[in-house]
This record gives sequence, structure tokens and C-alpha cells, in this order.
Amino acid sequence: MKKLYWVLMSLSFLVFGNEAKVFGDAVIDEIPPAGIIISTPGTYLLKKNLEWHPEGDGAAISITGNGVILDMQGHTLRSSTTNFKTTGISASICQNLDIKNGTIENMGLAGIQSVFCVNVNIYKIEVDGLNHEDVINFVVPTGILASESINVTIDKCTVKNIDVRTASCTGIQLTATIISKVTNCKVRDLFNRDGACSGIGHIACSDILIDSCRLNNIKTTFIDNLNTQGHTAIGIIPTLSTGITINNCVVCNVKGSCDDAHGMSIFLCENAIVTKSKVFHVIDGLGSAKQGAKATGIEIYGNNVLVSDCYVKDIVAINPEDKQSTGFSCGASENVQFIRCKARDVKVFNEKGKHSDSLGYGTGFGWAPDPRPDFLLPAINVLYQDCNAKHCQVGFDSWFHINSVWDRVTSIENEIAVLNLGNSAQRTLSCGPCSECGCTFTACYPTPYVVTVNNVADNNTFLVYGENGIILKGE
Repeated sequence: MKKLYWVLMSLSFLVFGNEAKVFGDAVIDEIPPAGIIISTPGTYLLKKNLEWHPEGDGAAISITGNGVILDMQGHTLRSSTTNFKTTGISASICQNLDIKNGTIENMGLAGIQSVFCVNVNIYKIEVDGLNHEDVINFVVPTGILASESINVTIDKCTVKNIDVRTASCTGIQLTATIISKVTNCKVRDLFNRDGACSGIGHIACSDILIDSCRLNNIKTTFIDNLNTQGHTAIGIIPTLSTGITINNCVVCNVKGSCDDAHGMSIFLCENAIVTKSKVFHVIDGLGSAKQGAKATGIEIYGNNVLVSDCYVKDIVAINPEDKQSTGFSCGASENVQFIRCKARDVKVFNEKGKHSDSLGYGTGFGWAPDPRPDFLLPAINVLYQDCNAKHCQVGFDSWFHINSVWDRVTSIENEIAVLNLGNSAQRTLSCGPCSECGCTFTACYPTPYVVTVNNVADNNTFLVYGENGIILKGE
């Protein structure tokens, strides 16, 4: 009986072509250059730390079967090279999948990918190091990716040390996924040397929870890559999504170069809640040109959004093309509420650390400017209630707001308490090729442009607010 058992175990690593197929329950103690495939239900255990020596693009472990538990047992799966578009663990067209308890190191394209899967749990996985360079093709290295999937949970995972030169990169990314939870995760030390970079992103998703996540040190720079939609640095960004809850998250040290830098951006979304979250130390314009687009703590481009009990501090833009740095902003939006939020130390400077009105303002609460025509739209029916701004250049700005209310807001030690300009006022925004005028296809080189915007503020109401002796500037 024992002989039969060992014969069956030895057959569990049959090789078909260049890939090893693993059947049933098995201990994984080696991975050939072409990787292994898990295609049947069972529990699969990493026996030890494994060094993978890929000879081309592909995955170390591919999962195509249902009911698979892959337990790394605290071990590390490491690639010996980043010369290829490699992935540590790739799952496709499967359901009831668990990947847990281990570290994936030194891949080129991704740590974990899950595509067309249902009921996926990724638990206590650390992705350490992605390194890839490709500015010819539109490539997005990702620590953990779930795409076109249903019911995905990513819990107590860490993504760190991404260093790429690609169109974009993301720590944790979900795309076209229904029901997802990203909880108790850490993302840190992400650097795209010539493209955009975000910590946690969702695109075209619904029923999203991001809870108790910590993000630190997200950075972009610009060399010469225009084959991208800009060089934005962002902590958390759901896009074209609905049913979003972000709770108890902290984002700090977001460093932009020639494009936007945001702690959080709820972009083109519906029905979102952001609560009990904090953003610290966002700065834009750190590139060689000493000019960025804008910096924001929490930015809203969406409808039916509640932001409550949130705090942002130290939001700085250097020579911003959008003439603004903002603690909390909204634009192209309807029915947005900011409740009990606080903005601190929001500033605009030139490259020498000096401010003038021609540069724009560091505003505690205001409109979200964007020179692209599709986004030059007002914020409608916005409520600011029990919010306060301190040590900003402007506390509250009514620019481009319609039918909005400021109720019990407080401006403390700001240069301007409330900036309430009429419709004769104008602002001039610009857009460089490194910034929001970037391209997404090869050989596209955009032309910078400048747009002058007339204020459309109308029917706004200021109820009780505290000035503390600060100047009210308006007309």
C-alpha cells in the first residue's frame, strides 16, 4: 500500500510539453523554467523556499482548476531574473480558490493574477519587488491583480518595492470585478520612473470595500515617455466604479513629478463613502521642470459621494498647471457631502518656496480643476458641513460650485478665510504632454495647450462659519 502511495505521488508531477502538471494534493518542491500547472482540486503546499529560473514570459504557478488551496506555508517563491514578463501565481477561469501564507519575490510583471475567477481569497501574501521596463508597449505591472472576477477578498497582504519604467503600475488592482474586499493590506515603496503609479486601484468595479489599509511612499518621475495617460501618483483610486466604501485607511508620502499627485481620487464613480481616513504629505512638481499639475488630499469626480470624518495634512503643489493644491476637492460632480472633515497646511509655491496669487492657491476645500474639456464641469449640490481648514492659503473656495452650501465651516489662521469670486473671474489652466494630455498609443505626441475658464458659481449659500479675524476675499 505504501509503494502504491509513493508511485501515485511521483505521478503527480507528470510533465506535458515544457510545463509540469500537478494533480491532486501535492507538495511542491521545485518549479521548472516553464512553470507548473495546477488543474485539479486539492491542497498544494510549498515544501521550502523555491528559486524559479524562467527562460521567457509566463507564470511560475498556473492554476486552472476549481477548489484549489495553495498554501505557501511561510515560504518564498523567487524569480532569478526580471528580464521577462513573469508572474508568480496566475489563476484563470476557476472558482473557490485560496492562495495564502507566503512571499513572491522579484517578478517582472505581477505577483499574483486572477482572471475570470469566482470566490477568490488571497491571504497573508507579500509581493516584494517588481522590476520591468517597457515604454514601447502599454504595460501595467501589478503586485496583485483580479480581473473580470466575482467575490474577491485580499486580506492582510503586502505589496512593496515596485520599481518600473512603464506606462503605469499598481500595487493592488481590481478590474471589472463584482464584490471585492481589500482589507488590512499594506502598500509601500512604489516607484514608476516614467509613468503613472497607484497604490490600490479599481476600474469598472462594483460593490467595493477598502478597509484599514496603509499606503506609504508612492512616487513618479518623468524621463521621456509620452506613451501613457500621464505620470500621476495616487494612493487609492477607484475609477468608473460604483458601490464604494473606503474606511479607516491612511495614505502618506505621495510624490508627483509633472502630473497630478493625490492621496485618494474617487474618479468618475457613483455611490461612494469615504470615512475615517487620513492623508499626509502629498507633493507635486518634484520633477526637473519644477512644475506639476495639482496636488490633492482627497479628490472627488463623481455623484452621490459622502466623505466624512477625514483628515488631510501637508498637501503641496509646486508651480501647478491647474493653479491649485487642495485638501478636499470635487469637480464634475453632483450630490457630494463633506462632513466633519479637516484640512491642514495646504499650499502652492514656486520652485523657491515662495507664493504669489498668480501661482494659484493652496485651498482647504474647493473645486477640482482639470483643463481637459470633458472634466471642466462644475460641482453641483455640494454640502460642506462642520468642516474646518487651518494654515492654508485659502480656507474654502466657492469657485465652479452651483447650488452648494457651506454650513458651520471654520477657517482658522488661513490667509483667506473664504474665496467667493463672481462670474467675471477667470482662471487659466494649462496641460503639458507629460501631464494630463498624455497618450495611450505608440507614436502619439500630444501638443500642450492652455485654457481660460470663466467662473460659473451660482446660487451658493454660506450659513454660519468662523473667520477668527481672517480676511474674507470675494466680490
